[in-house]
Amino acid sequence: MSNISKRYYSAGSFAKLTSTTKRTLHYYDNKGLLKPSGYNEKGYRSYSDDDLFRLHQILTLKYLDYSLDEISEYLEQDAKDFNTSLKLQYELLLKKQQHTQRIVDTVERAIAIMDDNDTIEPELIMVMIRSIQHEQEQKQWLSDHLPEELVQSMLMSELSSDEQIQVNRELMIAYNDLLAMYKQGLPPEHPLVQEPVLAIKLLLEQLLGHSLQELATNETGKVLKDLDTQLFPNFEPDFMNYFSEALVHLLRRMWEEKMNE
Repeated sequence: MSNISKRYYSAGSFAKLTSTTKRTLHYYDNKGLLKPSGYNEKGYRSYSDDDLFRLHQILTLKYLDYSLDEISEYLEQDAKDFNTSLKLQYELLLKKQQHTQRIVDTVERAIAIMDDNDTIEPELIMVMIRSIQHEQEQKQWLSDHLPEELVQSMLMSELSSDEQIQVNRELMIAYNDLLAMYKQGLPPEHPLVQEPVLAIKLLLEQLLGHSLQELATNETGKVLKDLDTQLFPNFEPDFMNYFSEALVHLLRRMWEEKMNE
């Protein structure tokens, strides 16, 4: 039986043949994934048909989203059950797909809430995205600590998706206006500051189904004060103190106006 001689390729020819680059081949060499079969008289790397088969394996596994460490492990274990490995990889890819879809949904909602408003401050957008990220955990926590009717109201369950986006958009705009005034140094009692604070108050009362004055004294208010900031992200403390001062001033003024009626 005649022996079929192996073909050998220079690094450039081998890279071109496999639609990779010499830099990638060098990287795989350093990682121990694909060592050249030899070196020519000038010291340049040389690859054989056996190397071609191995590289095809590497590229196939890479396409299937195996990590380089996982590829290395597979190539070192000839007896490994690839069918089992492929099924496990499928499960991992499904989880990654689900995670990616959640990110896409989060970004879509954030964009819808911003409604092409380029003036929204980045820190507000970050808080909004973090809140959407923990939405399921928030629902569970609220359900464990508050009456179901209140939880459904806070989650705007009876509103359509468009209506929910509109409420969130109005809240975002009001907070954004307030943040701009905070950065300008306007005092909390300034009339311009009081406008977005009033808007926020009314929207929060709509969601909570209680006035903020009631929440200051009842059990629901006590629960809401203990919200985990990791689960329910909030704005920076200085800004929240500013908002609290402005809100206290608003409530005091409303009480005085009511008493003078």
